[in-house]
This record gives sequence, structure tokens and C-alpha cells, in this order.
Amino acid sequence: MARLIFILAIIIVYFLTIVSKNTLANKYTVYKIEPLNTILDDKDTISTLFQDDFEDGNLLGWEQTEEWEVSSTEKISGAYSLKHLSKATSGFSSIFHPMAADCNAFDLEWAFKLKNGNWDPSSTNRFWFYLSADTIQTNLINGWAVGVNLTGNSDLLELWRMRSGKPDSLIIQTDLDWNNSILVTIDVKRSAQGIWSFTYRKAGETDSTTFSGTDLMVPNFRNIGVCFNYTPTRAGLLWVDDIVVKVSPADVSIQKLIVINSHTISLTFNKPINKTSLQLNNFKLTDENNLTIPILGITQDKVSNQVFEIQLGQVNGVQLSLSVSGVADLSGKTMNPMILSFPFSFLPEAGSVLINEVLFNPPTGGDDFVELVNVSETPVSVHHLKLAARNDTLALKQIYGLSTTIRYLKPGHYLTCTKDPQLVIPFYISNDPETFCILKSFPSYPDDAGSVVLLNDSLEVIDELSYTAKMHSPFLTNVNGVSLERISWTKPTSDHNNWASAAGSAGFATPGSPNSQTETKTQTTENIHVEPIVFSPNGDGFNDQLTIRFSLDKLGYIANIRIFDVVGRQVKFLVKNQSLAQEGSWIWKGESDSNQRLKLGIYIILVELFDSEGYTKTFKKICTLTDRLN
Repeated sequence: MARLIFILAIIIVYFLTIVSKNTLANKYTVYKIEPLNTILDDKDTISTLFQDDFEDGNLLGWEQTEEWEVSSTEKISGAYSLKHLSKATSGFSSIFHPMAADCNAFDLEWAFKLKNGNWDPSSTNRFWFYLSADTIQTNLINGWAVGVNLTGNSDLLELWRMRSGKPDSLIIQTDLDWNNSILVTIDVKRSAQGIWSFTYRKAGETDSTTFSGTDLMVPNFRNIGVCFNYTPTRAGLLWVDDIVVKVSPADVSIQKLIVINSHTISLTFNKPINKTSLQLNNFKLTDENNLTIPILGITQDKVSNQVFEIQLGQVNGVQLSLSVSGVADLSGKTMNPMILSFPFSFLPEAGSVLINEVLFNPPTGGDDFVELVNVSETPVSVHHLKLAARNDTLALKQIYGLSTTIRYLKPGHYLTCTKDPQLVIPFYISNDPETFCILKSFPSYPDDAGSVVLLNDSLEVIDELSYTAKMHSPFLTNVNGVSLERISWTKPTSDHNNWASAAGSAGFATPGSPNSQTETKTQTTENIHVEPIVFSPNGDGFNDQLTIRFSLDKLGYIANIRIFDVVGRQVKFLVKNQSLAQEGSWIWKGESDSNQRLKLGIYIILVELFDSEGYTKTFKKICTLTDRLN
């Protein structure tokens, strides 16, 4: 049915064209269309959209004809050819004919003949045929052109993409070096998928030469035309003849794939699709590890029957491959199987990445950092993220991208953003250099108060923390070099109670590592454990140090640890007002406050815990310092 409607439309236009030649020729531009159908199989039809051999002796339907004529002088074939008019001046002449075709839905073919006089092309004497032009204003044309010396520096016959009136991208370069008095038959084909074929044959030769290329641009096809740039001695010495433009229904193919979000991709087909052919088993999606990604459903766009959205299950990979087969157009023509490989890259969504740790008052010689964590179920594209700050009116300022290269953050992984990792890593015992992301420019985060804003490329806020130095523990006498750590991923970023100073027991910051102030999921009670109870710090590699491990019921404790001998004299103040993580440990190597090795014997370890609410608790543990017996 679709094929019948298509052919019928061409016949109607042809009929109107013939009638209009006598009655409307002086009022309207008339399309010269002669239908010529060749059946390839039960679904494919080649149709001639346009044909002009100029044998009718006029330029009916052509525009900008002032410098062109239908002439029998040195014609190419038949009785007449299109010829440039002789002039006594140099110039730039063009002639166009309206022509329209859907480059996505049809395969296209252009055939024509070109001839020049006894002159060699140059930068001032050059010519080309517009296969497609979206306007007849030559300085604005977007489309495709075949010719010689389009750029002014090559006599080879070439196919170019045109953008804003200028050659933009060379698609095909042939081996034909155009010179004096050459007549060439040219045949150019383009598939709806952007695959080009270019064939030429010189007059008097039986062999033809074919070249190929690719260009995925799809311009608005509104005109075909000829352009001639000439000097006075070359004017009038260019001929064109036997122009034919044909179309045939293109194979069903995917024109565009867009990753919309973490669970949706959009497919745009090159023609209307029979939605009953969109079965789940016609699609298979895998990641770079060849793991299959579930496809949960397919829905049609509300406006277009060429656009469909595919709903995905959980995606763990970053480079995906979609296999599609069995999809048919409205005529029942089924697509050839296609495999599309694409990065799983989309604008990160609000809440998918959280600000997890911030150092805004670095130690002397150190640098700020912002640690992020991916709390979603899919990899997040780091190259679509930006860090920013806010000014006094809360407007965004200092917006800087995190990465200029493609990079992904896997679920549950950390990303430590800073300007120079070597000004962060040496200051902290808990860090992971693999997580660092180097920014050429870093927002300014003041020591007293500020805003850390995480954005995507559309400047949508993904997460934001407004901080003050007062959020640090009141027990800290110096907060330089101490980061603020997020306690819970499920509680709001804006909740100041969800942030705490990094524990001193963990080194005051944990860039790229789990936060020291993260709540444990299991309920615990305070527990202090000493091991081994008997230790011998003699350097023999066996029980050389004492480890004091702690596991606490909550965050926010401050610890003091003092060590006494058996007569009650304090010999070591091991820990003084240290903020704690919920779990951790301390090491004692049997030394005194003056770093002298203590005598062998029994020692008492006193651990005192207190918090900002006045809660206190004391633990006493006993250990024995010994040595080998000689």
C-alpha cells in the first residue's frame, strides 16, 4: 500500500506538471518529473524523481537562468545541452532547479554529464554540480557537490560536503585529473545510511572507475544546481546534459541512538515502523564484558512512529552493543540485522552522585579536595560533571568540568577531585591515588564558609553542600587539614548533622577511601580489645607491638589513652583528645613519653571516652611487656 501511494503521488505530480506547462508557466515554478519505475523485487522500486535532457529547448522550472541557455552549439548529446553564456567579464554563475527528497527514507542516485572547453581548470576557472542544496544562495548552501577545484587547489574530480557555502569535508577524491576539453559521465549514489559510491567514465572510453566514501550528514534536500567560476576567456565554455535523479526506498535502519538516562535509550528509525514488529526478542543489549542487559519494554513516541524508547534493566558496563533485527516498515520490508556500539554516557541525574567528603581548609602546603561517590546502580560519566561555587547572591560561579576525556565512575566507587594530588596524598594515611581526578581549574572554597555545587553539563544541580567551619568538632583546637565527612548516604546533604570532622584516628581525612565517620549498619556496644596481652618489642618480628582495637556504638567520641606501671605512675600519654571513627585501632611499641624503652613488667592501659553530650566511659586493660629469655 505504501509503495502504491508513493507511485501514485509521483504520477499525480507528473500530470500536474504537463498541464501546467501551458497554463501556469508564467506564474509558477514547475517541477519536470518523468516517472520511470523499475521493479527490483516485491518491495523495492526505483523511481526517477527528476530528468532533463534539455531536448525541449527551454529552461522551464530552472531558476537564475540569466547566464545560461539551452544550446545546440557543441552540445553533449541529442540536439541541445545546458550551456553557460559567453561573457566579456569574469564572474560566478549558478543555476538551480527545485528538488526534494528524504535522505533518510530513500537511497539516492544522481547521473549527469559535464564538459568543459579547451581550457584547464584552475582556482579562477572551476565548476561543480550541486547534488543537494538547501538554498539557492550560494554563500549559504549546505549540501553536497561534485566538481573540480572546489577549494581552489586541486584539478581532481571530487565529492565534497558543503557547509555555509564552502567545502567543509572531502567525502571522495577520484583519480581523474581534469584538463582541457574533457567530457565525463558521472554517476553518484548515496544510501540512507550515508554510504557513497562515485563512478565516472570519460568520453571515448568503455571502462568506468568507481570510488566510495561515507558521510552521515543529512541536509535539507531542496535543490540541484550547477556553479561556474570563470574568467572572460572561459565564459561560455561549460556544458551540462542528461541530468537524472532517482530514488528507491531505503532499507530500514536506525538513524539515531540517544542514551536518555540510566534506564532508557531512544532509537530513531529512518522511516515509519510497524510497531507490531518491535518485539523484545528482536533486540539484544550487551556490555563490554559480553554480559546481557535486560530489555524491559519498548514504547512508541507520542508524536512520531519513527521514534521508540527502550527501557533497560540494570547496566554495569560503560561500552554497550545493541543488536537489532526483524524490525519492519509499514510496507512490510524487514531491516537487515544491525549492530550498534555506543558509550553508555548520559547526563548524570540528581542524587546519582553525592558529595562525600570536603577539605576546604587544607594544611600548610596542601590543597583543597572534594570527594564524590556514585550511589546509583549504573556507571556515571565523569566527563558530564562539573564543580562550582556560589557567590554572595547564591549565583553559580567558577564552573569547571571534571574531565576533558571520557571517564566513568562505577557504582559505589569514589572520585577525589583536586588540582594537584601531590598536595593531598602525602598528608593523609588513608587515601587511594587511583581515585584522583585532576582539574586544571578548581573552585575557591573559603575556610570559614562556602558552597560546594556538583552540576551536570546542563547545569542541573546533582548535589550541593553549604558548609561552615562551625560544622567541625568543637573538641578540635586546629581544623587545618581536617576534612568534613558525610556520615550517611541516605540522609540529606544539606543536613549539617549528617557531617562530621574526619577522625583523628584515621588521619583527619580519607580521600578516595571509606569515610572514618560512616555509621555502621549493625548495632554495636563499646568494646576495647588489647592484643596480644603479652608483647615483646625487641625487633624479632614476633609480637613486637601492642594493638588496642576499638568498636563503638556511635560516632563522635573523643579518646584519651594513658598507660601506667603497676605502682600507678603514668609512663605514656598515648592518645590525647583524639576524635574517633566508629571502629579503629592504636599501636603502642612499649616506649615512654620520652621515647625510652620501658622496663619489663605489667602495665595498665586506661581508655577514656567522652562526647559533646557529656557521655563518658572508662576502660581498663592489662598487658605484659616482656622479652626473650637468654
